[in-house]
Amino acid sequence: MKNTTKKTALTLLSILFTIGSFFANGKTTDTSCLQLSGKVLKLKTNSSNSYTVALMRDHKVIETKIIKGNKEFKFILKKNKFYTIQILKEGYVPRTVSVDTKLTEENYGLYSFAFDTELIDEVEAAKLNKKALEMPIAHISFNPKKRWFTYNEEYTKQVKKNIYNGHAQLNK
Repeated sequence: MKNTTKKTALTLLSILFTIGSFFANGKTTDTSCLQLSGKVLKLKTNSSNSYTVALMRDHKVIETKIIKGNKEFKFILKKNKFYTIQILKEGYVPRTVSVDTKLTEENYGLYSFAFDTELIDEVEAAKLNKKALEMPIAHISFNPKKRWFTYNEEYTKQVKKNIYNGHAQLNK
């Protein structure tokens, strides 16, 4: 009986040490890796002061938030997934942002990334390149050199140029 009790106690102790060392390394079994937040700037004051933000994965809406005023929205994203954030407001062209949460094993934990964006009203959009307006305004992904999530500045610069210059062709 003493041997059985001793073996059980040693087994439990061994399991506790294993679990403790796993969490001591900062690794968890949680697959969340990115807290993404954003805010829409410069909305016209004569329009409704709210907008909708949809989080999409695999072309399906998985979460929707209605944001009032100039408050920010937040989503917790899972590791190794591809997401699209779509910002919608009546009278404005929808704005999309793509997010790739691919991470290697040595990169773990909960990162954060915040961005601000502006919406283009439909009246102004009538004079702009419609195909370029349909493109995501930014691509967010993990940058291994910076060891943080960043956006592709060159891509965003090119999309903005195409929107306002009327050239739909990206990355010639």
